[in-house]
Amino acid sequence: MEKYREAVAQWLAPVLNMPEAEVLALLRLPPDSSLGDYALPCFALARTWRRPPQQIAAELATRLALRPPFAAVVAHGPYLNITLDDAVLSREVLETILAAAEHYGEGREGQGKKVLIDYSSPNIAKELAFHHIRSTMIGHALKQILRARGYTVEGINHLGDWGTPFGLLIAAYKRFGWDAAAEVEPIVQLNALYVRATEEAARDPAFAEEGRRWFQRLEAGDAEARRCWQWFVEVSLAEFQKVYDLLGVSFEHILGESFYEPYIAETLEWLQAKGLVKESDGACIVDLSAYDMPPFMLKKQDGTTLYSTRDLAALLYRKRVMGFDCCLYVVDMGQSLHFRQLFKVLELAGCDWVRDCHHVPFGLVLMKDPDSGRWVKGSTRKGRVSLLKAVLEEAIAMAREKIAASNPTLANPDAVARQVGVGAVVFNDLKNRRIKDVKFDKEAILNPYGETGPYMQYTHARCASVLAAAPVTPGEGVDYALLREPEERALVRKLAAYPEAVASAAREWEPAIVAQHLLAIAADFNSYWTRGTKDARVRILREQDPATTAARVTLTAAVRTVLRNGLRLLGVPAPDEM
Repeated sequence: MEKYREAVAQWLAPVLNMPEAEVLALLRLPPDSSLGDYALPCFALARTWRRPPQQIAAELATRLALRPPFAAVVAHGPYLNITLDDAVLSREVLETILAAAEHYGEGREGQGKKVLIDYSSPNIAKELAFHHIRSTMIGHALKQILRARGYTVEGINHLGDWGTPFGLLIAAYKRFGWDAAAEVEPIVQLNALYVRATEEAARDPAFAEEGRRWFQRLEAGDAEARRCWQWFVEVSLAEFQKVYDLLGVSFEHILGESFYEPYIAETLEWLQAKGLVKESDGACIVDLSAYDMPPFMLKKQDGTTLYSTRDLAALLYRKRVMGFDCCLYVVDMGQSLHFRQLFKVLELAGCDWVRDCHHVPFGLVLMKDPDSGRWVKGSTRKGRVSLLKAVLEEAIAMAREKIAASNPTLANPDAVARQVGVGAVVFNDLKNRRIKDVKFDKEAILNPYGETGPYMQYTHARCASVLAAAPVTPGEGVDYALLREPEERALVRKLAAYPEAVASAAREWEPAIVAQHLLAIAADFNSYWTRGTKDARVRILREQDPATTAARVTLTAAVRTVLRNGLRLLGVPAPDEM
């Protein structure tokens, strides 16, 4: 609707004797859509016009000459309410959607700008836990949304494949061995070994020291340490890829922390030359006490590096080698302090470009503890975690059971079950603002009647079924003035506002804006087709009224297109049948 908002400003500016930009800033949406499409509050005009705002609104209503696309202008107390012409709006919006098809919602504001997005970023030697759904799918959605608005976007999977935990893992492997004959996947054994190593280090100081020594050997390039580590990495990556394939997620760069090891020394020398490095109890730090932050650790007392050191080297590499206009870190809010420290260190080092680096935080994903009944965060180190692959597979199995019960003749039930199960998990994660915690209830997310992925997919499939049975081609011989029912008017306006919803999601790095807009469209369409009948085809395909049928089929086609486009941006499949 931004196009029409600008048209309103152009129409009003000469009468108000104000620049269009100032009029744009004043325009509001009425609290009740029946009042109009836009409202001009006249309070700000009272001083210069020297009249009460109610009188100004009344005077403007008589002075403005109507012209397309405006149908009515009415004073409502201190507000001037403006209504767009339904037929003009419907024709322009629906024809635009049909012509643009899969490109509807795209924009050009990002052209010439490159964005790097760091997302997913699991730790090696562990299976992808369910909480990884948040970073993975928020990052993936942001990549799709930003690309839709013209940005060049590259996704980075920054693997946690370095650090003392890997020394502990090697120590555990050497001490406890490996059951090569076990009939379980290597990643399962590796994950169990990781948990055991953590527990053993907490119990036995000697084992913890052994792990530290192994990491020192790993950093020093010891052949045996590197051989074990490399095998851990290969096993983990193979497992990660299975889950990413299931989710439809990909990356332009898959680089572990270890990749930046060759750049650590020069990074530390560079900071030293800037006069930022200090020694503290045998460790190397950057003192940030002047900024109310703890020290930024560069090296521990034993000379080994930390993930903070590697993050610093990674960001410098990304700017110098990859290049970017903006770099986003889709990482949970628990790491907020770390990113404040990281960005402050680079700012102190004179890197003005760090203002283009941003932490995109998000809340926790919570699952119900079967023992306490409380909503809790999983923990890999404590061995209390739900695996992402297992959750997806269970959702797919549940979707398959529901499909078998509701539509046993569906041609491709396994493929649709996969789309519905995965879509349910993904949409549940993205429908709310990312900063909020997400509660996962597998029964609730598969409900086709709530604010769920299956609800969105079902709405899309209903549109597809109507169009498959339609006797006319969308957009041909349409009298758009026939789309005058309240739900039709509301749908057209929400479809018109979809591109701005995508643009807002790109500006705010917030996929939920798209998800919520799609939910609003689906709600209006479901209300539309069920009013008076439960069969959408009866409501829309009116054999005795071909003109109305042509208009409603065109509207249905536009709804289907926008739902499909929006769900694609979120990483949610849109089946034509369910």
